[in-house]
Amino acid sequence: MTTPQADPSPSVLEAPSLSVSTETATRVLKTRFAIEASLTPLTGERDRNFRATTADGEVYLLKFTHPAERHAVSDFQVRALMHLAERDPTLPIPRVQRDRDGDPTPALRLDDGQVSRVRLSTFLAGEPLADRVASLRFQATLGDWLARLDDALADFDHPVRDLSMPWDLQHADDLLPQTETLDDDDARLRIRTLLTRFGEQLRPRLAALPRQPIHNDLNGHNVLYTPAADDENDRPEWPAAIIDFGDMLFAPRVVDLAVAAAYQMKDAEDPLAGALALIAGYHARAPLSAAECELLRGLIETRLAMAITVSSHRAKRYPDNAEYLLRNTAASWRALDHCLALPEATFQRRLNDALNRSRSGE
Repeated sequence: MTTPQADPSPSVLEAPSLSVSTETATRVLKTRFAIEASLTPLTGERDRNFRATTADGEVYLLKFTHPAERHAVSDFQVRALMHLAERDPTLPIPRVQRDRDGDPTPALRLDDGQVSRVRLSTFLAGEPLADRVASLRFQATLGDWLARLDDALADFDHPVRDLSMPWDLQHADDLLPQTETLDDDDARLRIRTLLTRFGEQLRPRLAALPRQPIHNDLNGHNVLYTPAADDENDRPEWPAAIIDFGDMLFAPRVVDLAVAAAYQMKDAEDPLAGALALIAGYHARAPLSAAECELLRGLIETRLAMAITVSSHRAKRYPDNAEYLLRNTAASWRALDHCLALPEATFQRRLNDALNRSRSGE
């Protein structure tokens, strides 16, 4: 991906994870936000996150953004969340909290001299969907929520519109050099073929579509549900919240849908069913154009190829964080293998059936 010349920061995806002590986080929470709380460290790909619980039961998410992330990017994410809260107040997403000076992203100079932007938001209750296979009703509702999110962000603008960003499917073929870290020759060839196809066939068509802010990372770890006492073996029926807006960027809305659909192909018997239910739920609220529908399959496959490539590459560079980085890789391979084995006529028939049912209210 091309980084603007005015920005000397290294790629966030290439940087090691940020380290911030619990003591430092506790002090910052008290001095900057006037909140005393018990902190629990949370896992993260590059930022440092804590769950903060006050004595009276209030729960927050305290995030220290990676110094390699540009301030404009942090500002973009926070302003977008504030915009969403105004446009669709009932959408279950985190709510941003300002510090004592009214700043939603105050700066903190770390011990090594680098600057991190601190963000505090409400902590939403629920369990990550992660590897659970949700019901089709769940998927359709999640698709509807994603459409609401994209609709609410359609009129939001920000100076980061033209900056390069991590996890940008619009530049998926820029990841080709990273495929060298894939050990298996066959796997490397399949991924390289998909990324090359994207660059030659899909990228020009995608570039013709209008761009807007999108969530860009609706995987199972960023979707919460409320577990019932007896649902250990049942499929979750309703989503509870959408979280983690850390990979937001400007892109055609079909990218948001393809990313979300790629991560819902987890049913061993019929991986495509969950993706189609989510797509149908989205289409029922925000109808897709013919051009968007024609791109969906290729974009889903491209996102899965990206997930495998980036995670494998980073795990090789940072083995201490490999377990976290590779947590979705096996599922991504299963979904991608299913996609590649699916006849085009079968995919189109099932997609058309799902879209027709969604618009007829079924």
